Amino acid sequence: MTPLGIFRKKEKKEPTEEKQALKKETTAQPAEKTLLGSLCKDDQELYEVMARTILLNPETVVKEGANFYLEKAQNYEKDGNRIGARTAYQTAGEISLYEGKLPLVQKFFKKAADVDPEYPNRKIFEFFGKKENAERALAVAKEFYTRTEKHAETQKT
Repeated sequence: MTPLGIFRKKEKKEPTEEKQALKKETTAQPAEKTLLGSLCKDDQELYEVMARTILLNPETVVKEGANFYLEKAQNYEKDGNRIGARTAYQTAGEISLYEGKLPLVQKFFKKAADVDPEYPNRKIFEFFGKKENAERALAVAKEFYTRTEKHAETQKT
């Protein structure tokens, strides 16, 4: 082989029928649903929104409360820090979702969407603008937190 022969393209081999069948078999099996996935059922939009807004460890932020994050957001806004303001409003909205406060959920997520119009995932915040969407999300969040808190309590004992 010439020294330049090492740079030649190698011929691609077609996968054998056995490998193709194995690949189909593994992809055909449905993935096990998570708790959040089972609560959202077949509503993909709701699942995507909840996956981004549900608090997996609420104790870390709930102790400060939504008002703490609202104050931070307003300070960030005054300073012109859109990203900080958006993040703080989002956290306030997530806490309100955890606490089951529908009007605050809508208010904080609307502010998060408005303060940073260039945020690529803005549609997540806009989802809560429709009352029926926010109510569906609130129901899922309530059930999610109820089940995960019971699970956490049994893990502690």
